[in-house]
Amino acid sequence: GGDNKPFRVLLPVAAGSSQAIKRGEICTYSWASDAATPASAGNSALVIADREQKADDKARMIEFIVPRPDDVFEFDLDSAAAHRLGDTFAISDSQTLAASSSNVCARQAGDDHCPNPSENDVTRRSKGTAHVLFDPSVSYWAVINGNS
Repeated sequence: GGDNKPFRVLLPVAAGSSQAIKRGEICTYSWASDAATPASAGNSALVIADREQKADDKARMIEFIVPRPDDVFEFDLDSAAAHRLGDTFAISDSQTLAASSSNVCARQAGDDHCPNPSENDVTRRSKGTAHVLFDPSVSYWAVINGNS
């Protein structure tokens, strides 16, 4: 982690299926189907699509970003809230995160919800996005490092 460039891998996708993948979508890689698909509730081998895969695309492999321990991502939340550093999130759907203490996949890493002391601001901001660190144990990073 800590590298400014995202760590990318090519992974198989279920081309020709009815399932499209959007750029930035959280996906799960499955060994059983040997394909990355949009995440729903599972928390293993998480990757983030770096390009779109249309349902009728013939491409069988696309690039995914692998979340590493120090990589920060911005994601939409299922509802706006004033989060604190370290607050935990689970996958709400493949494009949003939800505040949760179970099935945790990411933690609040940004302080953009915090008050601005230089403006005498004391109120946490309620936002519909969060800067997060993904838990490396549920990222494809764990697979690469033999920890799955």
